[in-house]
Amino acid sequence: MTTTQVRTHRAPPGRGEALRTMARGVGQLLITLGVVILLFVGYELWFTGLYTQAQQHKLERQLETQWRGNGVDVSRLRVDHVPLGSGLAILRIPRFGKHWHMVIVEGTEFSDLQKGPGHYPGTALPGQVGNFAVAGHRTTYLHPFYNIDHLKPGTKIVLETKTMWFTYTVENLPNTPGYPHVPFQEIVDPTDVAVSYPVPDQPDMHAKPTLRLLTFTSCNPRYSAAQRIVLHAVLTQALAKGPGVVPPALAG
Repeated sequence: MTTTQVRTHRAPPGRGEALRTMARGVGQLLITLGVVILLFVGYELWFTGLYTQAQQHKLERQLETQWRGNGVDVSRLRVDHVPLGSGLAILRIPRFGKHWHMVIVEGTEFSDLQKGPGHYPGTALPGQVGNFAVAGHRTTYLHPFYNIDHLKPGTKIVLETKTMWFTYTVENLPNTPGYPHVPFQEIVDPTDVAVSYPVPDQPDMHAKPTLRLLTFTSCNPRYSAAQRIVLHAVLTQALAKGPGVVPPALAG
């Protein structure tokens, strides 16, 4: 008995089938890229915030322990006597919320700004004559300066040190001798370092200051480092800490 084998031949896939296969591949690739991007955004906005929150808690405990000791208030120190990476003062901005506060770290290197807003080494310390300059993230690591553009003239900014409350008020810098007209808010190039000079925006970085200023710097716009947003404030009140003593800006 003879067995006959019948072979079937598949017709080569047509152009439509090839296009559908390609479309499925592209779709799967886009889904994968979307998941990767979401994971990255989650890391940038959530995980970095958790890291900073833990560092802030640690710095605040260290600062409170230090304040209970016999050390001198930071406002009486020389600018080069504060260890890099250490807690400097507690920043409170009522406009950001009744309980909003962050420890300012000494230093503006990447590792410092991961912990919180960082004080530019060499600039004035809280309450001192000169320019107390601070940098902070705007979109990651708890984004302390996320709403820096919401701070308008009259806004109060409070610094708490071991023995003092220093209240700064956002405003255009007074037109006093030696100071140019400096608006409360500036948008500048990232390479413009003159905004943090003792006398902001002066070409001479060694110009002798007479005002007690605070300057914030952060990236601008949000999610970009193309520019830098700068905010200036002037010291308007200094109160010695004591039982029941609270700056009016925090009393409400």
